[in-house]
Amino acid sequence: YVGRENLETVANSKNFNNWMYGEIFPALKGDILEIGSGKGTYSKRIIEDFPKSQITLTEIDVDYLKNLEKEFISKNVNVSKLDLNNKDDFEKIGYGKFDTIFGLNVLEHVKDDEFALSQLYKMLKDNGNLIILVPTHKFLFNVIDKNVGHWRRYTKKELDTKLKKANFKVKKIFSFNFLGIIGWYTNGNICKNPQVNTSATKIFDKIIPIEKHLEKLFRKKIGLSIISYSKK
Repeated sequence: YVGRENLETVANSKNFNNWMYGEIFPALKGDILEIGSGKGTYSKRIIEDFPKSQITLTEIDVDYLKNLEKEFISKNVNVSKLDLNNKDDFEKIGYGKFDTIFGLNVLEHVKDDEFALSQLYKMLKDNGNLIILVPTHKFLFNVIDKNVGHWRRYTKKELDTKLKKANFKVKKIFSFNFLGIIGWYTNGNICKNPQVNTSATKIFDKIIPIEKHLEKLFRKKIGLSIISYSKK
């Protein structure tokens, strides 16, 4: 995984991570699978908030897998390798097992995202929820995306089409993080900096309350990312 430095920077953004978690929390239920658990930023939250659920954390990165096993594995928490383009990995974890699957900034790293979505569909129980957050706006695809291994940035229509092709019932797709567009464009498109700006990220994290107010004004119509709620 080549985006380790960027992931470290974002993992330290407490206000931003709390905000993002709040956006996905309403759709979490039952036994939960997290794809791309990384450093466990959101893993810790779901384990604390759903103590009676079976939680499965997954990663493709060997070092992250070891850290997740060391920190979180318990009687109700499993850790498994999951390459979203490897059918064997899906089969080892099992189909029809989860009430909720969620992945934040993961699907854009997958070459064959349609295959991944079809497999995630099979892993859900009937009426199970899939929550996905991905980057949006094609014009924002820049050196940062390339540096961290992104295959694409999505449009709402593209994500909707691919989810429906995998037989999901799409409940809603909405934008997230309006101000993030400015930072991403300035840093990546104009300055050609392949890394997320650490200093700017720290400043941005402090103004999250303002950002959340702007989201209400724009009614979640525009943002750096899009979030989808879908159901099997």
